[in-house]
Amino acid sequence: MHLIDVTNSYAKLVQSQLNTTDANYVKVYSLGNTSVIYTESNAAIGIALENHDRRVRKEEVDFVIKRLIKGTDTSYTLTVDQSRHVIEIHVDK
Repeated sequence: MHLIDVTNSYAKLVQSQLNTTDANYVKVYSLGNTSVIYTESNAAIGIALENHDRRVRKEEVDFVIKRLIKGTDTSYTLTVDQSRHVIEIHVDK
């Protein structure tokens, strides 16, 4: 699995996130068919995994957590929609 930085292809999404939320850093990655949106503010880190074609797999969630959340002792909260097409990871700083 590879996270590919596709932030430049999502300029409107990034600009919207920066203008309408308290986020000061936004990155968009591709993980195959799954999009990963990473937002960081002074208080928290938010990561959303989204796949319109199929359910997001546990392996994808584990991979993203390992690659994007620094520190092994960091606690996080997972929010999963009923269809498992969107998974949100929240980390308080």
